Amino acid sequence: MSTVQGSVAAGFEPVAAQFEENLRTLEVGAAFAVFRHGEPVVDLWGGLADAGTGEPWQRDTSARIFSGSKGVIAATLARLCTLGVLDLDKPVSHYWPEFAVNGKDKTTLSECVTYSAGLPALTEPVSQEELGDAREMARRVAQEMPVQDSVMVYGPFTMGWIVDEVVLRATGATLREFFREQIAARCGIDFGWPPEQTAALAAVHYDDAFTRQYDKLTDSPDLLTRRIWANPVPFPHGRAVWDEPHRLHSYVPAANGAGTARSIARLYAILLEDLSGHSDIGSIASQAVMERAIEPSVRAVDPPLGFPFCYGAGGFRRRGTPRAGIDGDMFGHDGGGGSAHFAWPAAGIALSYTPNRLLDIGNDDHRASSLIRSLKSCLMSVEASPRRARAGLANG
Repeated sequence: MSTVQGSVAAGFEPVAAQFEENLRTLEVGAAFAVFRHGEPVVDLWGGLADAGTGEPWQRDTSARIFSGSKGVIAATLARLCTLGVLDLDKPVSHYWPEFAVNGKDKTTLSECVTYSAGLPALTEPVSQEELGDAREMARRVAQEMPVQDSVMVYGPFTMGWIVDEVVLRATGATLREFFREQIAARCGIDFGWPPEQTAALAAVHYDDAFTRQYDKLTDSPDLLTRRIWANPVPFPHGRAVWDEPHRLHSYVPAANGAGTARSIARLYAILLEDLSGHSDIGSIASQAVMERAIEPSVRAVDPPLGFPFCYGAGGFRRRGTPRAGIDGDMFGHDGGGGSAHFAWPAAGIALSYTPNRLLDIGNDDHRASSLIRSLKSCLMSVEASPRRARAGLANG
């Protein structure tokens, strides 16, 4: 099923053609949205939300974006810093006294969201079912002793538990509750964490070709690597854990947020407006807070994964290897299996790609990159010959 629905602005038709090609050859279902200078120029969706039932992808279908959730956490943190509730440079223990044990009394919030606090994983075994108990996981993180032998070590889950507990201690609301009230409701953002996102939620599709990419990590002779990537395994062989009832209704802040591509792109478009300083306090964050949040703070090769990471001080991912170009200043966060959610400040672009088929991003997955290449080409043409009329697609 490759029927594409939605619309594109005049001049962006090649993006729709590439989206349809990906949908026909690689995808189960997906959505792609782009804002340019605050205005939507691409809003596409198609394929199947669930290949098992044949349910089509609809305009309001939400998709889980896995670690793309970390970018939404960073946006929420920026809001809290703007309101004066949190300070990136204060120790976590200022808000959460129990966190101070085992040498973490001076560990700052910024260090935690840039993976430089030495807390990438839990030592005590964690089951797939326990992963969704945010309060218990936070209690365990508070007891950990930091890893001391690396500048930065990325972990898939712990950052979310830390920020969630800090938000709860500082505001009385969990991170998802604060986001829902202070960002989603105010800004019209269709994104959330369970139980908010259980209706119109796309099923996750992956196979052994995808899960095998984690084998070198889960079977590593290095104990820390196994703790990070096998406690528990994010995508276990032969088990669609993210579609199991316990996970559908559980809360894993750094990994199981879900929303429409349209809303996620809109979120980044608002952050771009805030970064430009069009308002003293911004819709979500002040200009000063956003500048600090995306300012490169930590740049290092992650030891277990072996490739470079870079994070802004507020938890937004930057390019691991700096480069020039239209997207050279990008910030945001991608997600396991192929989702991509970024802003390009110099170009005024905010985008989100939400697939529900997970592929090995290192070798097999060129879906987001092909769409971005097409988008860049269209932007060059549009800049040369500006046109603002919108062109609807069939079935849009």
